[in-house]
Parts: sequence; structure tokens; C-alpha cells
Amino acid sequence: MKIVHIITELYTGGAEKFCIDLCNELSLIEGNEVFLCVLGDAKNSMLYKKLLPSVKCVSLKKEKGYDLKVVQKLFDFLKEIQPDVSHTHLRAQVYSFLPLIRLSISNVHTVHNLAYKEIGKPYRFLYKILYNFFNFTPVAISHEVLESIQKEYGKKFNKLVYNGTKEVKKSDIFESVKEEINILKKHENTKVFVHIGRFGEQKNQKMLIETFEELISENFDILLLMIGYEGKEGTPAREYYNECKKLVKSKDRIFFMGEKSNIGDYLFLSDAMVLSSKYEGLPIVVLEAMSAGKAVITTPAGGVVDVIEDGVNGYMAEGFDKISFLKAIKKFLLNPLIDRNKIKSIFDKKYSIKHTAKEYMKIYKELVEL
Repeated sequence: MKIVHIITELYTGGAEKFCIDLCNELSLIEGNEVFLCVLGDAKNSMLYKKLLPSVKCVSLKKEKGYDLKVVQKLFDFLKEIQPDVSHTHLRAQVYSFLPLIRLSISNVHTVHNLAYKEIGKPYRFLYKILYNFFNFTPVAISHEVLESIQKEYGKKFNKLVYNGTKEVKKSDIFESVKEEINILKKHENTKVFVHIGRFGEQKNQKMLIETFEELISENFDILLLMIGYEGKEGTPAREYYNECKKLVKSKDRIFFMGEKSNIGDYLFLSDAMVLSSKYEGLPIVVLEAMSAGKAVITTPAGGVVDVIEDGVNGYMAEGFDKISFLKAIKKFLLNPLIDRNKIKSIFDKKYSIKHTAKEYMKIYKELVEL
């Protein structure tokens, strides 16, 4: 089967990582020919280097704003390769719907966030038309996302495929990262927590910092390592990041590590991962933490409710407030979940990219046979 994935950019976000992993896994299935079309400039991305040679990648170098020229470029590309099915991510459907309709190419669209958070209201009206009157199929990544799809676009939509990811591995610089963290730790038994995610209101790092400051004031021997994209100068993301830095009093306990391509090293060397988000789809980083056998302490954001079982592979706060989150972290500190094999086995059964690729292949075949 000839499959083309279309995505706007290759930032180091969860949806982008998912797209790369899925393209790679699909390309390993006999009989598949997989293309990845990046509307922006792909070559400067760390994720581009993770693509297997068997995935043919093209970059259309979209300009800022709604670039009409990229719609024509996409049409020409799709006409040339003649895929059996297309698979869009993030805002790529906004640019691709006209070429896909004109060329009669079936479309699968992964809804990576709650439907009403994914895109603005005018585009949701467009999506409703596409899903109900053309061969476009939305796929949810969690039950909460599915409910939001049904509310926005219609009760008949029932496709749900849990996000999957590639198992994280230790990198060539693992030992130097280990040494770096050991230097930061106050004592041999200092508990290390890692947070991974771009800075912004959705990820709610302000509440995360305030929670850890309170734990530190109560003399818990802990470290918080915050990894993620800090945003460009002058953007809301950078402004939020700067506000987060100002909140930190315990500069010897809370560290901003910047963007990393080797997050597996930090997960393996941590005691647990923390997620403080206000809303989510199903964060890839949660699955990556599980693949490393690490517990996740999280707010009840989106698909993590489907994934995290309290006291088994993590702890879930009752709500999104600081008090609830504080209680969840204290549960872990009093009863750490250290059975790495047990946590990893949950990942292997349900959330590996191999399982996810098989589920998407079923949907592709259904659409092609229509």
C-alpha cells in the first residue's frame, strides 16, 4: 500500500514524534511504500534525522501564515506519487483537503488533542463537512478525545487508536548524563523527577514549579529537571518560560535543561516523570516514560486517564490544582513504584508503535476498499 503522511512542521513535540515513529514502523511492513510530506522545512529538525531511509521525505518549505502556494505544491506532489491513502496530523488537513478531494484520495486524520482545542471554530465547521460528506476519517487517541470528536462532528465517528511510540533507548552519552545528574543530586538517595514538554499554559509548568517548591520547603530530598522547547524570543512560549524561571527559588533543586534529543537518558536516570498539563490528547512522553519502566505522576489530562492506573504504573491527581498534584507526588514519595518490568509490560502490550501501526493499517484498508 502506498501511504503518505502530511504534517505541518517537525518540531520536537509529541504529535511530530508520533508521526515519525509511525512512518518508520509502517515502512517496515511488507508491501508498504511510505512517504512523509512536511509542509514546512524539515531538514533542520532533530526528528528528521530519526527517519528511516525507507521513508521518502519531501519538504515543501511553506512560508509563514496561510501559504496558498504550498497547496499547489502539495497537489503536484500528491498527483505525482498517487497514494492509496493519506494521513494528516495537526493543521495539515487545512492545507491538504482541496488537493485530496480533487485527487479523490482517502484521508485519515489523527486528532492529537481535544477536538475543540485542536483548531479554531471556523475550521471545525470545515472539518465537519469533510468528515460527513467526503472520505475523511477522524481518529481519536483516547476516549476523551473520541467524546470530543463525537460532540463536534457527529456520533457516528468511532475510530480510536491509542498513541504508540518507539521504546526509548540509552544514547551514546548516557554515562555523561548520569554523571551530570549525580552532580546535581544532593545525596545518593535524592529522588529525581523529570518533566518533558514545551513551555506554555497547556503544560502548566507554573503549577508544577510551585508544587515542587512546596515539597522542597517540607524538606523532601528531590530534584526537578525540566526539559523542553522554550520558545523563540518575543513569543508567548518564551514569555511563559521566563515567568516560570522567575518562580524558581530553589535554584539548586529545580533546573531548566533546555531541549534534548536524548530524553531516554533522562528518563532512565529519573525516579519518575511528572506531567502537570491542563488538557492533553495522549502525550507521547507518558508512553516513553513507561517504555523506560518509569512511573508517571500526572493530572487527569485527556488520555492519561486511560493509561495510568493509580499505584500500578503511576499516580493520578484528583484534579488540576496544586493541592491535588501535591498529594499525588507525596503518594509516590511514600510508596515509589520501582517494578520497572511491570510498568514496561503494560507499554509492550498496548502502547508500542508496532501495535499502533497494525491498528492504522486496518483503517487504511477499510478506506481503500470503500
